[in-house]
Amino acid sequence: MHLTQIGIVGSGKVAQTFLRLATDAQVPVAGIYARSFEKAQALANKYKCAAFEKLEELRPELLLICVSDDALPEIIGQLAPQQVAAYTAGSPSIKLFNHAQLGVCYPYQSISKGRDLLASDIPFMIEGKNDLVLQRIISFLQQLGAQYQQCGSAQRAQYHLAGVFVNNFGNLMLLEASKILSHASLDMTPLYPLLNETIAKAILLGPENAQTGPALRHDQNTLDRHRSQLDPEQLVVYECLTQRIQDLFKNA
Repeated sequence: MHLTQIGIVGSGKVAQTFLRLATDAQVPVAGIYARSFEKAQALANKYKCAAFEKLEELRPELLLICVSDDALPEIIGQLAPQQVAAYTAGSPSIKLFNHAQLGVCYPYQSISKGRDLLASDIPFMIEGKNDLVLQRIISFLQQLGAQYQQCGSAQRAQYHLAGVFVNNFGNLMLLEASKILSHASLDMTPLYPLLNETIAKAILLGPENAQTGPALRHDQNTLDRHRSQLDPEQLVVYECLTQRIQDLFKNA
């Protein structure tokens, strides 16, 4: 069975995750290119491949572009016409770029230092401008043992936005909760079963059926008591979310 050889552009968390998954699955890695050659060299030493100072010298079967959204136009603009490549960002539309051999290989997951996810933990959303690009992305993901689905740019952008609410905003709520408890010299441990049940119930029942709390009940005394405990910045968030719950569930 032919193994699709990949190359990596970038040195951040997503680039490192692809390198680790590819190495674990024995997918051949042609090399790494990054803005900082020193970082590329350090990763190349770790994963036993080559580091490149010039992007045009890195010519794998599939080039994975793991850079910020703002850096994509510059990198994609440097590609050789026949270079098959896929960027890993979720939000930008593939229609923004003229490169004919371009695709998307978007890991729909929160990727952080200190969390070595398995390929099976990451749903991938893929897109390609032609069958060759799609086939190389699919071949690579199959080699990893990853799950994937074809997803157009408009749909992927909606998933990206929804993910911000679930992951980024959800984590911010936990951070605010930790500040409340820390200010009172209390630890987070009792929150964890609540967090697990919140997620499990939302998945099982649907979030529209899982909502509870004083905002839903219009428990004014409790709402006012909460307001008196919050600092001005937290109060803005509390008021916004309370009003949103009451607007969405006014007939509950």
